Amino acid sequence: MISSYKQLSARYLNGNIKRTVLTFVGIVLSVALISTIGLYMKGSQLSQIENIKKIDGASFHVGISNYDQAILNKIRYNPQIASVGLMSQGDIVPVGEISVQMSFADHSAMEFLTYSLVEGNLPTNGDEAVVDSWALSYLNKDLQIGDSFELIGKTYKLVGILNNREFTQKNKVARLLTYKQDFIAGEGRILVEINEKANFTEVLVEIKSLTNDQDIDINTQLINVLKPGSNNSILAMVIIVVSIVVVSTAVVIYNAFQISVVERMKQFGLLRSIGATRKQIRQIVMREAAVLAVIAIPIGIVCSIVALAALQFIFDMIVVNGTGVAFFHIDWQILLISSIITLTAVFASSYYPAFYAGRISPLLAISSRLSIKKEAIKKQKSTVLKKPLSFPLSMALKNVKRNKNRYTITILSIIISSVLFITFTSIMDMAFSSKYMDDLSTKSDITIHLQVDKQDSSVEVEGKQVWTLLKSVENVSEVHIQNSNLEIQLKDVTQSTTTVEDIQQVVGSKHAITIVNNVDENNAKKETELVIKVLVYSFIAVVSLIGSLNIINTITISIVIRRKELAALKSIGMSQRDLKKMIIYEALIYGFSGSLQGIFFGCILSYIMYLAVSGISEIEWSIPYGACLITFVAALFISYVSVLIPLRKIQKDNIIDVIREQ
Repeated sequence: MISSYKQLSARYLNGNIKRTVLTFVGIVLSVALISTIGLYMKGSQLSQIENIKKIDGASFHVGISNYDQAILNKIRYNPQIASVGLMSQGDIVPVGEISVQMSFADHSAMEFLTYSLVEGNLPTNGDEAVVDSWALSYLNKDLQIGDSFELIGKTYKLVGILNNREFTQKNKVARLLTYKQDFIAGEGRILVEINEKANFTEVLVEIKSLTNDQDIDINTQLINVLKPGSNNSILAMVIIVVSIVVVSTAVVIYNAFQISVVERMKQFGLLRSIGATRKQIRQIVMREAAVLAVIAIPIGIVCSIVALAALQFIFDMIVVNGTGVAFFHIDWQILLISSIITLTAVFASSYYPAFYAGRISPLLAISSRLSIKKEAIKKQKSTVLKKPLSFPLSMALKNVKRNKNRYTITILSIIISSVLFITFTSIMDMAFSSKYMDDLSTKSDITIHLQVDKQDSSVEVEGKQVWTLLKSVENVSEVHIQNSNLEIQLKDVTQSTTTVEDIQQVVGSKHAITIVNNVDENNAKKETELVIKVLVYSFIAVVSLIGSLNIINTITISIVIRRKELAALKSIGMSQRDLKKMIIYEALIYGFSGSLQGIFFGCILSYIMYLAVSGISEIEWSIPYGACLITFVAALFISYVSVLIPLRKIQKDNIIDVIREQ
């Protein structure tokens, strides 16, 4: 027994499980889409921050040179500054064939330099030091962490090894870093880390007001990733992406509820005829939306977390020698915002269908005359175009034209999915063609620079001599001569340090050369590039999967709610084969029309994204033909596949039982 009209919501949901499940899936897909994109953006940001720090070898935001005590005090006691360190360079000390640049840093500055460390720890006192990996053999043969070595009359304990940098090897000036507690005012430079909660733009303006611009070194690349809002172009791109996702979420949920309400017009008419008010009808629909949202939102969030966990697992499997790169980061603030946006979208999207349901005329709804519209009869003068059309195709076209509302709702899902795919694929292409990705291009494992005169003949002769000697080095795989450089690929990059020593003995004893070990820098760049590609391609895969499920869900709903209509067609003589063809033709029409409109709007948004990104990187925009072709083919294929399952169920329906259904 029903004691309140509000209980009808639960009865409606339980009474038609198929419709409830499909609507429920639509909400789950929506919250999964928005939360997954949010978590992806956050995870991508964190991984990019770590990778930029690794490539730069430092994590400070601003460096200030030529300072005085007043500037230091203003920086140190600024509440918007998180940490301040001091670092200076000392003498350049000759050590055999190379030189060593002495560098000093306090504890805070050491924290900024941890990303330059390959092995061991940073110095904690003046008797400890870290040195470039390539210079160890010059300081002391077989020098390892824990051993001691002497330099300019002082004994240091090696506590760590710094990564190899091209400029240090090419100039034959190695880095030695040790601890220093007390600095004279103006010595070296100030390293500044800005508080993450601070307004970076205001802090940078304040720092620039303290000294000349040429004395300030701003880590722009790190700041742009850490605080996208500090760059108008990045901020514009983020706003566009978030807006696309939010609008997509609202449209998906609106489709689900609109189709559900249209199907139940007769039931709402019966309720109106026995005394239900418009407000009560609206509350029934809104209550259904609330029940579905409360259950669907947590499930959608769990799906997002599972997707990210699976992505992290796959990445860990791909990167055998990974260095702890993690983009599986659960941000509860993003999940909360995603839940609020989805809940708001559910109520906003269900309000219009609820308002529409409350306004229906009881007599028209009970008589099922709401879906009947008088159409103008158009006389066809020419029959040329009618002959090629088969009967099922003709019926499919008439069905599409007859119900504009259902047609619009169905293709909206296809348009939204197409726009999402094309837009994010364009973002991916822009990212891969940017200067940042060009900077990640790797070099050969080892580069040898010939120290000869710039005469072509002498360079060529000595290059061939060195090339011949390199062939005798065991770990050398390939050698390519480029001007006065020899690019070497190794068989085993883990033995690069040993190979450099072998080359120095075999070649260095006979020719004046400079050896540059690029393995450490290459590994950092490859890891960064791999992280970007895994993030981007996985993100595209998730968006494509959610978009595909959304299309399947919408088209399935549009077919299932027409069981009565399809049963009536079969009852007047339409064969099962023609019925199947008609439905397939309708799905293909949806896919064809929706994909073309999605491609059009997707290209427009792609160009808008290009305008936003053009302030960050100089790239050229072109129509994403590949993404458009994939979108068109995929939309047709998914539309075709989405009708196969409901068709099987319709084939098993009893015509009389379906027509008698209320």
